[in-house]
Amino acid sequence: MGLVEDVRDRYIEKLSPGTFRSRVFWKTVETLARSPLNRPQWKADRVSLSYFIRATRDAYLRRAPVVWSNLLVPSELILGSGCIPFYPEMAAAVVASAGLAPRFIDRAGEEGFSSDACSYHRCVLGCALDGFLPEPDLLLTVNYPCDSAPLSFSFASDLYGAPHRVLDVPLHEDRESLGVLAEQMEEAAAFMLSLSGLTAEEGGDKLREALGFSNLALRHMRRVEELRKRDDCTLDGKDAMGGISVLAGSMGSREGAEYYRLLADELEERGCAGGGAIRLMWMHLKPWYAQGIFDALERHGARLVCEEYTHATWEELNAAEPYASLAQKVAGHFLVGPAERRARHLARLAQDYRVDGAIHYNHWGCRQSCGGAMLVKEALQGIGVPVLTIDGDCVDEREYQEGQLSTRLEAFLESLKA
Repeated sequence: MGLVEDVRDRYIEKLSPGTFRSRVFWKTVETLARSPLNRPQWKADRVSLSYFIRATRDAYLRRAPVVWSNLLVPSELILGSGCIPFYPEMAAAVVASAGLAPRFIDRAGEEGFSSDACSYHRCVLGCALDGFLPEPDLLLTVNYPCDSAPLSFSFASDLYGAPHRVLDVPLHEDRESLGVLAEQMEEAAAFMLSLSGLTAEEGGDKLREALGFSNLALRHMRRVEELRKRDDCTLDGKDAMGGISVLAGSMGSREGAEYYRLLADELEERGCAGGGAIRLMWMHLKPWYAQGIFDALERHGARLVCEEYTHATWEELNAAEPYASLAQKVAGHFLVGPAERRARHLARLAQDYRVDGAIHYNHWGCRQSCGGAMLVKEALQGIGVPVLTIDGDCVDEREYQEGQLSTRLEAFLESLKA
């Protein structure tokens, strides 16, 4: 947040599409990121910050083909093809943290996009319409967890004149269906190789390297998960949720593996504070522009010990069968398929992390998450875990009602103490 605020304060008056295509701008961002005044909570955060600054810079400066992707598109596939993965949904979170989301959401509204749609994607579309995003050479989406990305990317495909491919994940994980998905991934990889200019042999080597880094990251991530199950682990959920970008966008890179290695090592070094805290699970994502809700948790001695989207949901990838392995990684995600699958997954998480309660943040416009909230609540209450559902918006701060939200949260936390 500190770096985002520094960059915003320095450039807000002259913010234009050309700003992000300026080498001077990126030199400034990199200098600010290295400044001793920019002190991230964890050593690993410096690694991820450096990685995403460099990747975003290279996307804007056109140093390699740019592939727009949504959450479940495996970054290993893109990195292994010599392209730069760019996740517009993550960009929307950064825009929100800088306090600029309303401007671009309103721009999308002027174009006719409904206020009922997800604000992540309305923000993205507003940014695209005003020329603030790096131009894609390819738009690659998975048809889960929602329809927003394929539909938004289809519009962006027409806007930029770039091809759009959809990886159609099967509802059932049978061999034949997974084989079709693997073929789609292989075809997408071949197209990306044609963009990057790599030969099939070079691409095969690069993809195997990406899978190797991904497997190394996975091993360290498992260490992090086990450490967080201890009493009062020092990594709190409000910070851990920032790692969603690493999980989605840097798996397959050397920096992704290094991030989780450093995080696991530092967690072991810091140790744990012991018991006593109210252990909570956070479901869906957080508001990226406000911290008041997390201050309230701290005042009540509550800690977010696990979050819905920060866990590994796959096994090690097989470099001998890369596309089949990546297909299994995507199809095995708990957001693929019926809402009951997500509910069962969250109930298992709640038991593994021994939570005392859970909070479901109902992000406006997120139909698959809000629509399944009642099933999730019933599954958790069935194992004795109280659930608070609160309404808000992760991106549009105008839809965030601090007073009303705080009142309900305070009452929920008091009930957990009783």
